[in-house]
Amino acid sequence: MFSDDEKYKKLIIRVLQGEASPAEKQEADLWISLSDENRRLFETYKDLLLLTFNDAHAYNVDNAWNKVRDRINTSTGTVTVTKKWLQPGRIARFAVPAIAAMLLIAVGIFSLLKRTPEMIKYATTDKIAASQQLPDGSHFSLNAHSLIAYPEKFDRNIREVSLTGEAFFEVSHNPQRPFIVHAQGMDIKVTGTSFNVKTMNDGEFVVVSVNTGNVVVYPAGSADNKAIHTALSAGEKATYNSQNHSIAKGVNDDLNLLSWKTGILIFRESRLNEVIKSLEKKYNVTFVVNNSDIYNQRLTARFENESLADVLESLSLIFGIKYEIKDKQVILK
Repeated sequence: MFSDDEKYKKLIIRVLQGEASPAEKQEADLWISLSDENRRLFETYKDLLLLTFNDAHAYNVDNAWNKVRDRINTSTGTVTVTKKWLQPGRIARFAVPAIAAMLLIAVGIFSLLKRTPEMIKYATTDKIAASQQLPDGSHFSLNAHSLIAYPEKFDRNIREVSLTGEAFFEVSHNPQRPFIVHAQGMDIKVTGTSFNVKTMNDGEFVVVSVNTGNVVVYPAGSADNKAIHTALSAGEKATYNSQNHSIAKGVNDDLNLLSWKTGILIFRESRLNEVIKSLEKKYNVTFVVNNSDIYNQRLTARFENESLADVLESLSLIFGIKYEIKDKQVILK
């Protein structure tokens, strides 16, 4: 029967809302034609849609009223009702036994009519995405080769997004609606703060670094297990290992953590091996060093929105290093 078949419930709802495809309409018509019971139940659902969503643009009110009256009159029990019931401010009088069944069906239909929000997916290739706004007014910036997914409208109780790659979040404060980032095995929960999330090695590691405020991190699926939650404050970071589901907490001492977003590189007596690591992340290149003595040099400098070639030219002048750029590879001599 229709009432026992979730598939046809949802199919008929889609037809009545004008969302069904031609193939779905054909399937619904075939099902309705199979029995008088199916047709009667289809008419009942159509009437109840009018009662739940009184939309004059979608339905002829007089015709719909006649159908509703017919459906009620064929129910068991007695009903006292006037046509004025459809008008704002009027009160209808019902005999409970006759209308109770229809109200129960209406509740079921109403739950089916709650549409699942469309998911928005935002992806980057070689370029960084500037700050984008989320449905609640929060913002995110997306690094190259990253993907974020979120609903077009957040749930009233929670705000959830999924991330692969790297992103910086600036979350609007709302203690009543926690903000959760699902990042390949680790969840990050906040109410309002700014932080960076980076997944590495195809999700083997996830690193969360807090810029302002506080966050709580934990393995996915363990939101209720407070014992394994890790709290982070500004200046702290956590590294999640998906192999053993462990979380290591530490201090964020990387001055260039957000260089991909700000365009600024800062070095303070930094060894060149650390400088090279920062350049590899910032410019998405790989360095090949022919002389390991280069690693022992130290650099104090600030580069702001400079090209890789400009940075390498500065290193060449400071340390007498020769360089060559081949596609995504930098050779230091």
